[in-house]
Amino acid sequence: MKLYVSPTSPYARKCRALIIEKSLERKIEVIECDPRSDPEALLAINPLGKVPALDRDGAPALMDSPLICEFIDSMDDENWIPRRGESRILVMRQQALADGLIDLTIGRRIEMQRDADKQWDFWSERWERGVRRTLDALNQGRAQYERSVDLGALSVAIALHYLDLRFAELNWREHYPELAAFAARWDQRASFEQTRPPSGA
Repeated sequence: MKLYVSPTSPYARKCRALIIEKSLERKIEVIECDPRSDPEALLAINPLGKVPALDRDGAPALMDSPLICEFIDSMDDENWIPRRGESRILVMRQQALADGLIDLTIGRRIEMQRDADKQWDFWSERWERGVRRTLDALNQGRAQYERSVDLGALSVAIALHYLDLRFAELNWREHYPELAAFAARWDQRASFEQTRPPSGA
């Protein structure tokens, strides 16, 4: 199997980190690409032209990181996603919050990259308010995931590190020291060391 990724995509990083955590590197080959250039190999398996995308040998390709992570988790008996019940719902909720935080950060970045005369303060301010609300929610709900080693906690850590990459001026670590400590613990794991975005990205 082949997982198509971009080295700066946080959604792809989540999948890559899970592969490493579950020691599945020999079963899934990671292939870096630039989705903005519409590489043929990526478009052949994902008409959306987005990463991550998982090319499964002889089976329909998978796209969207929650689906890909669910498949990765099914490949062995070490469950990073509970199989059923409220514990599963809570893990998936944390992943949804984390992915939403990434979505907001990307939306703001796109707006801020426009020429100054074409930027809409309404949108950049809306994205920023959403980021702050989500950080508040993650901080208040830390007890649900702070000491967990599952897909929910991994997703939150990925999202927090993406803020460092694309919204560093927020200085979120100063305002949320407990979240900063949580992110630092994950940053020490091999899965995070091996998937860090390239410097200057």
